[in-house]
Amino acid sequence: MRDNHDGMMEFINAFEKDGHYFAIVELESKKFQFGVSRAGYRVLKRVLQARPFDQMPGLKYRYFYSGSQKIALTEHYSMQVRIELYQDATQGQFDIPKDLHANLLWFRRLENIEDATYLEIKS
Repeated sequence: MRDNHDGMMEFINAFEKDGHYFAIVELESKKFQFGVSRAGYRVLKRVLQARPFDQMPGLKYRYFYSGSQKIALTEHYSMQVRIELYQDATQGQFDIPKDLHANLLWFRRLENIEDATYLEIKS
């Protein structure tokens, strides 16, 4: 596992609005919003509720995308997430749908962050 989350995309939120599902991520100090399937939304909600170190309410966990891949000889995909609480970190693995894998891989392979400007959330 990496020593820190530098350069990793952070999961900020997943939400439903008017029957559609969305994810918010942060990359290079910019926040982006994109559509996900209901299955992708449910996975992201599970990720954002993971509390591997301490269950006490109010603790500021952070979640970083550290990769995803297709599981060999199947139509299933999995994602690794770096989960941090202050200086502690661990790796979690989650089964994800193909569309979420594709979206996350697109962000990971961006050569120029400006190519995602149309997804950026302006503050």
